[in-house]
Amino acid sequence: MKMRIFFFITFIALTRQGFAQPNVIQKAMQDEIERSMKELQLDTLQKPCYVSCSINDLTMYSISAALGGVVSSNEIKNRVKGNRVLVGTYELNDESLDNNLFSSPEMNDIQVPLDDDYLGVRRALWVSIDNVYKNAARQHAKNVETWKEQKKPLEEIPHRVFAKVPAVKLQLNEEFPAFDKTKWEDNMRQLTQRFVKSGYPASNLSLSYAKGYEYFESSEGTSLKLPVQRAILQLAIIGRDDAGELVFDQAVWAAAHPGELPTLARLEAEIDSRLKKLDERKKTAKFDDEYTGPVLVEGNSVADLMSGLFFMGRERLLFDNNIPGLTGFRNDTRNSMESRIGKNIASTALTVKALARTKEYQGVKLLGAFEADSEGVVPPDELTLIDKGVLKDMLNDRSLTSASQTANGHRDGPGVIRVAVSEQYSPAQLRQKLMAQAKEEGLDYALIIRNENFGRIGMFNVYKVNLETGAEEFQRQARFGSLSLRNLRKISATGADAAYNLPGFGAEGNFTSYIVPQAILLGEMEIVRAEIPSYKEDEFVKDPLKP
Repeated sequence: MKMRIFFFITFIALTRQGFAQPNVIQKAMQDEIERSMKELQLDTLQKPCYVSCSINDLTMYSISAALGGVVSSNEIKNRVKGNRVLVGTYELNDESLDNNLFSSPEMNDIQVPLDDDYLGVRRALWVSIDNVYKNAARQHAKNVETWKEQKKPLEEIPHRVFAKVPAVKLQLNEEFPAFDKTKWEDNMRQLTQRFVKSGYPASNLSLSYAKGYEYFESSEGTSLKLPVQRAILQLAIIGRDDAGELVFDQAVWAAAHPGELPTLARLEAEIDSRLKKLDERKKTAKFDDEYTGPVLVEGNSVADLMSGLFFMGRERLLFDNNIPGLTGFRNDTRNSMESRIGKNIASTALTVKALARTKEYQGVKLLGAFEADSEGVVPPDELTLIDKGVLKDMLNDRSLTSASQTANGHRDGPGVIRVAVSEQYSPAQLRQKLMAQAKEEGLDYALIIRNENFGRIGMFNVYKVNLETGAEEFQRQARFGSLSLRNLRKISATGADAAYNLPGFGAEGNFTSYIVPQAILLGEMEIVRAEIPSYKEDEFVKDPLKP
């Protein structure tokens, strides 16, 4: 899919590590953009006012293993292109009155060659630019007619504008460490061998690693060469208890390079520990209640929870490019948070900031950090989203649909998020507050969620806390009954915090990094049982893994 958009910009160059001579890919992009701006013209329709091209030049590795054998192992080198062509002006262009922002490739579309073939790269770009321009020019003409029919000033009509931002030049080079695929295949075999004699034969381990560069060029002079490097190792332990009900555990390790993932010995110990713990846990009781009350969230679960609250669902703090229909009715999918800027949405103890260019915290590399987004916009060093409970801003790209929005360089997602809570206590004090609040509400127990990755499955384990003795009882298979910003009306936390990297959010699977308190007490949350079908499979032929 290729986006079409219009824009114009003030040229201010921001140079990082010098601006080297363009390579073959960049030269081809620059020359084809220059030619398109001069020569593209369809009938009596307007010429383009903005053209941009992007090429992601990546090598991607993926290895999957189960029961001591490699199931798949791939190495793929790929160059994926994209472009935007905008016709009109900042205020009124082909996107201004149209929520369909994409043009489908035509039959003559071709891929970018893997070789550094200057003419081949230019032709691949020309085919798609030509296609997108035709659609954009026709749509712009329709938008102009629609506006005239309204007989109103443009500012009185719901529409989309394209923000003006400085042009940027960023040329960042990276020395990528060598990746030994054969070694990692052997590691995966060795690690999954321990599932053979376990009660979890459906378990698996997968590694994905991508490295290369993202290139972006625009007709205003923006030129980006940004390195990409991300590795994710995912473990899924899957089995059934004696009643035939699903039991599972999971772990995700994120790093810039596979060499920064845990060592083989550490991974072996981690998997053995999880297998042993799951053997014990599948004998425990399932959470079988509907609970509404205070919940203490600890460890990496805090980051998972913040991710769900702030960047998923209708209350996400992310830009919304949908425009209301000209009849005055708003699109049902439009983000509801836009109208709440300047209003209180959470406890006055809560402050949330985006720190997109912060690369390290307390010795932890923040994998979500970035210099510029895929539209060539440099994010501010610090952007306050929530200040003492009041919504101040949202993460936006360059396509703005209301006066409250500003282009702040977050086209591809959150990047780095810091959550601070001013009402602070020691871990022991938080636990006492949890129990005291539960007693005040007349509850029979309180709940703790500890080091659960519920963001990826939706189910998690809990600890029921006895309000008299403080004793904990582990129970499995719970889920959130509801999750919204209302859960942040009553909040307190520890003074100590930690950093976590969560994979999979935003375009191209970019990481998001969270700096959060090590424990947070939420005054009211709804947690209910997770319904899982229970059945036993009849074995007509004995499982070959069983002795």
